[in-house]
Amino acid sequence: TMESLEARVQLAGVSMGVGASFGAWLKRRRKMLDLTQDALAVKVGCSVATIQKIESDERRPSRQIAELLAQQLEIPPDERARFVKVARGEWGVDRLADTAPLTVSIPTAPVSLPLPNLPIPPTPLVGRKAELTALTQLLNDPHCRLITLIGAGGMGKTRLAIEVAARQAGSFPDGAYFVSLASFSSPAFLSLAIADALGLKFQGQIEPRAQLLNYLLDKRLLLVLDNFEHLLSGAELLAEIMQCVPHVRLLVTSRERLNLAGEWVFEIRGLPVPMTEDERLPENSAIQLFAQCATRARSDFTLKAVEYEAAVRICQLVEGMPLGIELAASWVRVLSCSEIVREIENSLDFLATAARHVPERHRSLRAVFEHSWNLLPPGERELLRQLAIFHGGFRREAAEHVAGATLSDLMALVDKSLVRRTQTGRYDLHEVVRQYALAHLAVDRSAEAAVRERHSAYFLRLVAAREKAVRSAAQAETIRELMDEIDNIQAAWNWAVEHDRIALFGPAVRGLGVLYELIGWLCEGIEQLELAARSLQKQSDSTERA
Repeated sequence: TMESLEARVQLAGVSMGVGASFGAWLKRRRKMLDLTQDALAVKVGCSVATIQKIESDERRPSRQIAELLAQQLEIPPDERARFVKVARGEWGVDRLADTAPLTVSIPTAPVSLPLPNLPIPPTPLVGRKAELTALTQLLNDPHCRLITLIGAGGMGKTRLAIEVAARQAGSFPDGAYFVSLASFSSPAFLSLAIADALGLKFQGQIEPRAQLLNYLLDKRLLLVLDNFEHLLSGAELLAEIMQCVPHVRLLVTSRERLNLAGEWVFEIRGLPVPMTEDERLPENSAIQLFAQCATRARSDFTLKAVEYEAAVRICQLVEGMPLGIELAASWVRVLSCSEIVREIENSLDFLATAARHVPERHRSLRAVFEHSWNLLPPGERELLRQLAIFHGGFRREAAEHVAGATLSDLMALVDKSLVRRTQTGRYDLHEVVRQYALAHLAVDRSAEAAVRERHSAYFLRLVAAREKAVRSAAQAETIRELMDEIDNIQAAWNWAVEHDRIALFGPAVRGLGVLYELIGWLCEGIEQLELAARSLQKQSDSTERA
């Protein structure tokens, strides 16, 4: 953790444990620096045999070699003269015991057995076959050295990264290493966190960053850096690794892209969710995950046919988010699937757990969202809560008119996994993100009313403007355009009618009526127009009484 590393950084030094001879002292010092006899000989510019004889006390180094040894063994400049005298035999080796601490060592935590390079997942991975195949191909591509798995919190980025790293570890002669960054609050500790995972001990006066790069120089390994989103200002270290270290691959999980040259962005979304009767198969990965988690929560649980529809609805409500599915499944201890559905529909805050093994940031969907919310600058927070007004997604032009969003603004939120761009060019928010962003908007009633009015005005003007086109040769294209926005149109109409904004819904009456007639939604159309008629009557009655 960050705390343990901070404590180690404060060490003033480590006892050298002076031996009975200079040769023994030299050998211990060399090993502390992780140098072989061959490596030290190359650095000093002498033969390996010379180093061997000095360490075995068969010979004394010349003054020139002693000075070079002092430099390469990172003896502080003000102690080098003493070192040379001891090396030459002019002073006893005990004089080295009086020197100031010569190193700052950051040892790995003492353990009785070596720690695994990758954490062992407590549960099997469910689904994600397509993602595993694609990531495997990327890791085998020599041009792809940095992959960032981005996605909203709770999407399973960490679990997927561990799985692909475990499967591909054999492709890296020096292994695959997992670096958890969730507990680190400052990018200053990034080098130390990586070194700690690698078992690397920093030594002497050389900057840790340089020592890390030097250590990685001849390594062929995979580094998995988990939860990077709050350390983005430290991403330059990853750029340096790519520039200076030819055979190290980086697999990063983050809620936000790193924006580095050479970065390959891989978006992680929810598990596929059954949307029709034909798709409601036990093989669906979202349903499988729910069933497995429910069985772990209650060993006698079986997903019976009578509750299958409710299980599907649970997965739909969280849009396949693995964390949401897991949190929902934990409630089968005391509730039926149908009861869980009702609780989720009432409030997403129902999806929470007190399980000790779950990190605090993942103990509820609200905690997941608030973590991302707290990382946003004020302007992006304001934009996100306004975008939550849209129903069923939106186009860029609508975001500009309703929320004042520029293309750069939208891309900033896309990069942070809070807004999604669809294959059709539209944008949307995961329903969990939308619900919590709406809650933040509702805190300011006047701001909420203003953005809802802009939303209503924009889409009702769109309906009015398309009245002629929907009757023309461009009818099919116009209907497609309006049906893409039907959820927004209905929400805009309902708000205008409920708030008696006749100036907004009046011009759209004919256009909406024609649209409903053409698409066969006659009952829906009659209901909407009756609501408008009641609003008009209410206003007329108020005028007469006045």
